[in-house]
Amino acid sequence: MIEPHLVATRVLQEKLRIVRSFTTFSILFMGCGCIFILPYLSLYLYIPMKNAMHLDNMQIGLMGSAMGFTSMIFYWPGGWIADRLSPRKLIAFSLTAHGLLGLWLATLPSFKVLLTIQLLMGVFLTLTYWSAVIKMVRQLAGSDQQGRYFGAFEGGRNVTAVAFVAAGLYLFDWLGGNVDGLRATIILFSGTLLALGALSWIHLPEMTATATTASIDKGEQSLPAAIARVVRMPAVWLAMLIILCAYVTSAGITYLTPYATDVYGQSVFFGGVLSLIVQATGIFAPPAAGFVADRWTTSRTTLWLLGALAVCLFLFVVIPGSPRVYLLLLANSTAIGCALYALRGIYYALLEEGAVPLALTGTATGLISVVAYTPDVFIPVLAGHLLDRYGTGGVGYHYFFLILALFALAGIGFTLMFRYRVSIKAVEAAATRSI
Repeated sequence: MIEPHLVATRVLQEKLRIVRSFTTFSILFMGCGCIFILPYLSLYLYIPMKNAMHLDNMQIGLMGSAMGFTSMIFYWPGGWIADRLSPRKLIAFSLTAHGLLGLWLATLPSFKVLLTIQLLMGVFLTLTYWSAVIKMVRQLAGSDQQGRYFGAFEGGRNVTAVAFVAAGLYLFDWLGGNVDGLRATIILFSGTLLALGALSWIHLPEMTATATTASIDKGEQSLPAAIARVVRMPAVWLAMLIILCAYVTSAGITYLTPYATDVYGQSVFFGGVLSLIVQATGIFAPPAAGFVADRWTTSRTTLWLLGALAVCLFLFVVIPGSPRVYLLLLANSTAIGCALYALRGIYYALLEEGAVPLALTGTATGLISVVAYTPDVFIPVLAGHLLDRYGTGGVGYHYFFLILALFALAGIGFTLMFRYRVSIKAVEAAATRSI
């Protein structure tokens, strides 16, 4: 018979473990929700930045391009670094570095200094942060809980981003919407990042031996060798193409707002509310998709979500816009948001289903990110070309949504190939065990 005091001790230890796990996960998704705010500050405070820092539209555009430039260069080496160094230390360092760069940004320096700050933020995001945080989430989740962990992570980071951006905008407005308000808002974001950096250093766990270089062959310790091994994995390439096809719509979803006003004849206010509703789906859709993915498998859930996304996008192609059918616009846009954010919440769980070694998660994430996030580069250019050339009657929007729908259909094809590949590997593994 177990002594009562021993039972009480075990119960207390289990409660403490749950609290520590929740604290760790909360710090992780809060950091990811906050670290992207300062590099993309112009999304929320475009005009105030332009006026306070004496910038023109081209200069702000160049600052945005600096992010894409660093992403193309540093995603791959960033993945390798995440497989060789402690993700905990990388995450804490990246958050702290962004906080310090934010304080530098708060001085409202010259354009050359602003460009330098933007480039450094891009470096720390892609070289030391992104692959490390993806690897940390995968490490925290069990092999049968990848979907719900990644889904909860995506939902949590969306909640955090919305909350802190709202707080920053409130502070900016409360201080009069002037230069001092902008400076105070940047300092608020920077201080939050510094605090999260300290909390990450204290609370995030170190990697276990199975997830570090101890589990990688000595011949694969170098960057070329690690990349060579990942490149030979069909599951990585298929996951990359699936994420690319899903992310195309993520990059193009911002055009729902002008679509509502230009084609459906709605007000600018309606367009803003529509955008807010679509973003709000990113709070609950990813966790829900995660639970479904753990029951159905990630690839099967991805297949259905891509199918739903394709159907919704095709609706915007075939149905003429009109102020009388604004409810269709609202419902279909919300459905697109749900499918899109659900996909974003689970697609990195494909690494587990595809049997990509945990020790190579960073390198695989780096390779995937180089290609999968290129829509940030070509989708705005494509949309601008179509809308300028076929602006009459919303034809340009129809062509644009048609292209997004075709990418979703291609994603379905790649997901079917991924499922076939996984099933073949499972049969081969079963045959090996029976010998």
